[in-house]
Amino acid sequence: MTIGITLMNTQISITRPLTATVLVVWLALTTAGCSDAGAASEQAEKPEVARIPVATQLVTSGDITSSFKTTATLEARDEADVTSKANGIVETILVEEGDYVEQGQLLARIRDDEYRIHVAQARAELSSIQQELKRVKDMAERDMISADAYDKLRFQADMLQAKYDMAALNLAETDIRAPISGYIAKRYVKPGNLVRQYEQQKLFHVVALDQLQGNVYLPERELQHVQVGQTAQLHLSALPNTTVNAVVARISPVIDTQSGTFKVVLNVANPNNTLKAGMFAHVNLNYATHSNTLTVPRYAVQSLDNQHSVFTVDAEGVAHKVDVKIGFEDESNLEIISGLKAGDAIVISGQANLKDAALVEVIRSEQQS
Repeated sequence: MTIGITLMNTQISITRPLTATVLVVWLALTTAGCSDAGAASEQAEKPEVARIPVATQLVTSGDITSSFKTTATLEARDEADVTSKANGIVETILVEEGDYVEQGQLLARIRDDEYRIHVAQARAELSSIQQELKRVKDMAERDMISADAYDKLRFQADMLQAKYDMAALNLAETDIRAPISGYIAKRYVKPGNLVRQYEQQKLFHVVALDQLQGNVYLPERELQHVQVGQTAQLHLSALPNTTVNAVVARISPVIDTQSGTFKVVLNVANPNNTLKAGMFAHVNLNYATHSNTLTVPRYAVQSLDNQHSVFTVDAEGVAHKVDVKIGFEDESNLEIISGLKAGDAIVISGQANLKDAALVEVIRSEQQS
């Protein structure tokens, strides 16, 4: 008798005498085959773990400067308003706005006819009393008049001398002269204007541009960092391609209670008169520089609740979250005080999707600029 058995889509015919033996063998073979096929299928279906693409950069040593950014308006360190020291009508104006003048240079004249008459009168009176005093002195030396009469005459001579000196001074004040060397920034007076002695009415405004200054106001927390002699860089809106150096000259000893700031005065040299008073500047005030220290890009550091961390990548492509302590900061870099060492590969792009011990694929490795 022949028995037909279908195993694994295979038709097998077995004669009766061999039924038990053949059946056992075929069952064993087919079971093993099914087991191997299932294992191979499971291995083929198991997915490969995906790696997160990142860009890295090696940690290196360099210099970094701590600074504070603010703004300032340039001012002339020396400037003066010119007012009249005499009464009268302005007769002549000798300078215009933009002219450079030396200290003591004549700027304008006031009509001086009356003053000259006063000087001539005082000179005549003084000359008369001086001649009389000389004659009386000779008589006093020969005891021909009393000493008291001579003293009274000498006193009168002193009074007339003072009167003459005042008349001469008033005449001299009709010449309006520059109190400082600098540029005529503004001319307020015109020929024919009546001016009065020591009034607040301005005739000219003179500014010295060889030395400018910038006043900046810093938060009180920065007081511990600022020192006289520190440097600053000024970037001017009017001169976009120009960087100007400045030096901290003075620091206010008091804090403004309303704003919580203190004043710092920067000296700005201007030998070529390129800069002008009133220019607006962005100020980068340098506190100090740390040399040969570890620095990383700002965007490589993640910060949360004043805690800072970066991701490093080992040779097997595993990312590790490392807590770091930062020091100085500038526009693009942070100083790393602890947590990293030179040569570590840190993630600078793609770290937002990372967790500790994540598998990564380095698709780009950059050099620190």
